[in-house]
Amino acid sequence: MTVCPKCQHENDDGVQICTYCGAPLIDLLDRAATRTLDNTNFEEGTPKWGSARFGMRTILSIGVEGKLDTFTFDANVIDKLVIGRGDPRTGEMPEINLSGFNAIEKGVSRRHAFIVRRDGSLYLVDNDSANGTFLNGQKLVAQQPRVLRDGDDIRLGYLVIRITFRTVSSST
Repeated sequence: MTVCPKCQHENDDGVQICTYCGAPLIDLLDRAATRTLDNTNFEEGTPKWGSARFGMRTILSIGVEGKLDTFTFDANVIDKLVIGRGDPRTGEMPEINLSGFNAIEKGVSRRHAFIVRRDGSLYLVDNDSANGTFLNGQKLVAQQPRVLRDGDDIRLGYLVIRITFRTVSSST
C-alpha cells in the first residue's frame, strides 16, 4: 500500500495518483514520468484544420471514446467549462464530468482542464494536471490557452475526447 502524503488515504501499490484526493503519489522529481505517457496508440502532432470561429447558432459537442454528443453546450454562452471528474469528498462535479469513463484509472484530475470563450473563439487550458493535457498530440503548457477547432482531439491522461462545432437551424 502507498499512503497519500496529502490526505493519508491508502492506495494500491503502483498507483501514481491518489484515488481519493488526486494528489500525485510520486516524488516531484519523478513527476515528469507521469506526464511521459506511453504514446504508442496516439499520433503525435497531427495537424487539424477545422474552424476556430463559430456563428450565433453553434453547438459545442464533446464526444468521449467514440460516443458522439456525450456533452453538448451552446458555444455562444460558454464562459468557462471545467473538464475533469467528480470529487467524492465534496460532491463537486465539473461541467464536463468524465467520471463515468474510468477517469480515475485513466489519469484524469478533478479539475484537469478548462474550456474558455474569449474573442469569439474557444480555448483549451491545462490546469496544472498531474498527467498532462494534449491537443491533437501536442502537450499543452499549463495555464497557457490554445485555440480549439472543430474536429480537435483532446487527451487528458489516457482519455481522449473529440471537439465538434455544429450549426443548428433556427425554427422560425
